[in-house]
Amino acid sequence: MTPKPRNQELTLPQALGQQKWLTLVALPILTYAMIHGLFFVWGLLFLFWGAGSLASGRIFLVEDIDRQSDPALFWIVFFMWIGSGVTYVYYDLTRFF
Repeated sequence: MTPKPRNQELTLPQALGQQKWLTLVALPILTYAMIHGLFFVWGLLFLFWGAGSLASGRIFLVEDIDRQSDPALFWIVFFMWIGSGVTYVYYDLTRFF
């Protein structure tokens, strides 16, 4: 049996380039929003998820849902996400204005 080749060590710039920066920025923002009751931030996240799902044709809600194989379920979840996003943003921002 031959051993697997060892992965080359990454330099710091290479390692930083492989990070999921959007997620690393979103986590503390979402934590802050949760602690302080800023639901519009969660609404924006729902809208972001909806837009991404529409572009990719796939949604993940407990399991993968593909627009081609499960169109009704895909659109139900999609419109629920968009509706939740709009509702959270609208009601939370009307609280401030």
